[in-house]
Amino acid sequence: MHPVFLAVILFSLLTSALVCHRIMKTKANKGTRILVAFSVNALVLSIASACLYKWDVQTFHKQTEGLFDSLGIVTLIFFVPINALINIYIMEFFKNKRQGATLNVK
Repeated sequence: MHPVFLAVILFSLLTSALVCHRIMKTKANKGTRILVAFSVNALVLSIASACLYKWDVQTFHKQTEGLFDSLGIVTLIFFVPINALINIYIMEFFKNKRQGATLNVK
């Protein structure tokens, strides 16, 4: 996988995690957090796909080595639900950890 793809995917995961963490502090329900995580990931990765495609078509178009390399620029769009799922698991972990800490204090 191209290093630029990895950087964009990690940036998208970090951005959506920060936004969901902010929303988690406002006591929003789980459905809202899932929708926000999916939307932020979709927005960041689609904009990155369009920019990278305009930047250098030959580098980021169909390559023939490996699973993700053969997808080319579609790799970023493929990672939207994967990033959202990872983000939801991370948010649930921190939510349960915070609730567990408040229960043990009593």
